[in-house]
Amino acid sequence: MSSALPPGHRRTHPLTPLVTGWRIVVGAVAVLTAQNLAALVGDFTVRRLLIGLGVLAVAVVIGVVASALSWWATSYGVDADGVVRRSGLLSRTRQFAPRARIESVSLERPLLARLLGLAKVRIEVAGGGESYLDIAYVRSAEAEDLRRRILEVAAGTVPAAADAPGTGGEPATGGETSTGTAPAAGTAPAAGVGPSADGEPATTAGPAAAASSASSTAATGPEDRPAGERDLAARARAILHDGVTDGELIAEIPTERLVRSLVRDSSFLLGLAASVIGLGVTIALAIWQEGLSIAILVPLLPAVIAVPRYVFGRIESGWGFVSRVSDSGLRMRRGLANTRADTIAPGRIQRLELRRPLLWRAPRWTAVTVTVAGIDEDEDGGARSVLPVGTPDELASTIGHLAPPLGTGDDLAALERLLTAPARELPGLRAPHPLQWYARRTVVTVLLPGAVVRRSGLLARRVQIVPRDRVQEITVGDGPLARRLGSLDLSVAVAGHTVELDALPRADALALHAVLALDAATARRYTEREGWPVPPLAAAAPASRGTSEPAAATGAGEGR
Repeated sequence: MSSALPPGHRRTHPLTPLVTGWRIVVGAVAVLTAQNLAALVGDFTVRRLLIGLGVLAVAVVIGVVASALSWWATSYGVDADGVVRRSGLLSRTRQFAPRARIESVSLERPLLARLLGLAKVRIEVAGGGESYLDIAYVRSAEAEDLRRRILEVAAGTVPAAADAPGTGGEPATGGETSTGTAPAAGTAPAAGVGPSADGEPATTAGPAAAASSASSTAATGPEDRPAGERDLAARARAILHDGVTDGELIAEIPTERLVRSLVRDSSFLLGLAASVIGLGVTIALAIWQEGLSIAILVPLLPAVIAVPRYVFGRIESGWGFVSRVSDSGLRMRRGLANTRADTIAPGRIQRLELRRPLLWRAPRWTAVTVTVAGIDEDEDGGARSVLPVGTPDELASTIGHLAPPLGTGDDLAALERLLTAPARELPGLRAPHPLQWYARRTVVTVLLPGAVVRRSGLLARRVQIVPRDRVQEITVGDGPLARRLGSLDLSVAVAGHTVELDALPRADALALHAVLALDAATARRYTEREGWPVPPLAAAAPASRGTSEPAAATGAGEGR
């Protein structure tokens, strides 16, 4: 087998077969054990145990060897045109992520890879639900350089080939360069000053944060602590946040708030209660019909595991969440056992959704998810969740860096009203017929100068925001029942998602269709890229980067 690589290509880390090969073995063992557990327990002998261990050892060797051969035949390269990945022994495969279609770049660290100091680089590409290219696995420090290199390629600011990391030669070892930024004058600070809505002190970014941090640590006398203890704490924090320490701080979710938010989330509690009750009823019926035995309990093991997995998944999706804004976009880190760091550029966002459950209304917590072309809608805990549970200050900073202007006098005040006011008090389009009583009281569609907004939900209120310049298709749905009720359904499609505007009055729906169809036909086709709407804080940030003096900051609702 030839070891020659294409020019500019390189292989991933040599420990990659160890990280990927064990999954094949564990999967095979799990299937065989689940299917034959009763027989194994009933016919257990030491001789059978030794034979089973021998078979397991052979399976491990085969899995690692197969992964090693796959690793040897796999290489990747990054150039000014995009990212290329070649793989395959007998049948060669070439994956290519064009520069213009790269949506975001994330770093994923499963538990075993994290222990070995490795990371997977995932390049999300505009397209279907699973349009991505993986480079697995490389050293964590090299992954940071590779991420930055790919983002430079996507932005069209590729450095000289001789200086570019991740394209050959010795792997880069440097981490991210700190670019501490200050908010521009006339815009809201990245995080509010003073106590937050949930009683926790809000974090302040920029030089003011440094001064505040210095004064607070001075009060506790950090100089009195041993230097080794301070270094250990700094290293522990760097490992915890996986290097996401550069840029202006937007949000940092403490564990206490995350746990309290889950306890207050009615949908999470209802889902957990339904799962536990359903599992208990199933186990009780199985025991009542067949009696208590291992043969009865084994088929229920997946359901038993699913409940704690659901709880752990919700916790891990927001555990240690940190978001910072950098030159390449919003950088986020999350995860407990398996961590990931994502980068989303403001111009790639197609839709935003704000969610506030009933018991979150008192502390005014809000969750924000986004739609980015190429990122799967079902990818829980992925790049779609840009704020798992945020305070009003964190919401203001996140929206300010990601959402284009809505066209109101005060966008933040308008969003707060959409989240808090009863639907019947909001001006907009709602179901016309009295028989549609639930929709008339919970759903309203609002057309703003910069976006079409849909507010829905009774216990958990949802606000979906579709920027009008992102609309790609709009269709009308009609039927006999809709004609009798005097309503029409509209479907507004953006890249990666479709928003359903149900039960609108017929005349208003046709007028809205005409407006959004014109947006879809002309908003981007006949507008220069420099003239596209950009988030207010994202537009102001480049002016403030690299400045040494803090800019004057105003209230959270100003300048929007």
